[in-house]
Amino acid sequence: MTTKNQRKIVVTSTPLRISFVGGGTDFQKFYTQHGGAFISTTIDKEIIVTVKRHSSIFGEKYRLNYSSSEITNELKDIQNDIARECIKLTGTKPPIFISTIGDLPEKSGLGSSSSFCVGLLNALFELNNERVNREDLVKAAIEVEINSLGKPIGIQDHYAATYGGLNYFKVSSSGEVSVEPIDLNEMEIKKILFNNFLLFWTKIQRDSSDILSEQNQNTKKNISELLFMKNQCPVFWNAIKNNFELKEIGTLIKEGWEKKMNLSSEITNKKITSWYEKAINNGALGGKLLGAGGGGFLLIISDQKSKNQIKKALFELPEIKVNYNPNGSRVLLVV
Repeated sequence: MTTKNQRKIVVTSTPLRISFVGGGTDFQKFYTQHGGAFISTTIDKEIIVTVKRHSSIFGEKYRLNYSSSEITNELKDIQNDIARECIKLTGTKPPIFISTIGDLPEKSGLGSSSSFCVGLLNALFELNNERVNREDLVKAAIEVEINSLGKPIGIQDHYAATYGGLNYFKVSSSGEVSVEPIDLNEMEIKKILFNNFLLFWTKIQRDSSDILSEQNQNTKKNISELLFMKNQCPVFWNAIKNNFELKEIGTLIKEGWEKKMNLSSEITNKKITSWYEKAINNGALGGKLLGAGGGGFLLIISDQKSKNQIKKALFELPEIKVNYNPNGSRVLLVV
């Protein structure tokens, strides 16, 4: 870390992500025994965090604007637990004003809480004149959400938000993570991957904690499913790199989703299963709910000829257009 002149305002942009395969193997309970692997891409939907050194004239040490608003003079009284722990970890002195705006709804399976955590830490480090590399940033985010707050989550979202792009992440039993970015240019990724999927909003927002807690508790029982999902990663990666085998990619995501549904009783329900089956019956090659499950966004893999039929079948669900984003969390403005 290096120290430079004091900043007054910092703005960061941190991407949301789509996870394809390997989700669930990024839990410490699993990867310390078997290693983990996951493949994800960041998208052009982001979380913007602004951190400002607040004027003392307002007589308030901490002001936060996100989906709620908070004003308090005590750090311990901040209700947004991620913001509170980020301030604590970075040693940021009050008065400060934190404002957050997201492109898509929170609690929707796109890793928004981890993107917020990474983006806020990035902003606070910059505000404090501390330059951190990506590995320091991702480890700080994991420290906040998993170690300090004890959230029942894995590490994949922190890595996706920090590194950005389309990557194959491998986790050793010691917790070391290697990052292999795709060897394709941005135009190729958009053409062969993003042009061949649909993203639908189920309009169901949910706290993933209950689902992930059950999934984490069932790790030992779910070993065969998790090993299957981990072993999908090299096959999926090769399918993308080697002439992009769309049918194989759809099949891998379909098989991964079928295994994932066994990890927790709350991952799907009758309504979600009905939407998924409609898509498959109308030509989809595969699909899955993003994130922990229970709601959020439904990812559907489709060739061009079946897209319109699938959209008609899922007419009640809004389609969200997304595109590739090669960037991880970045500082947009420093004043």
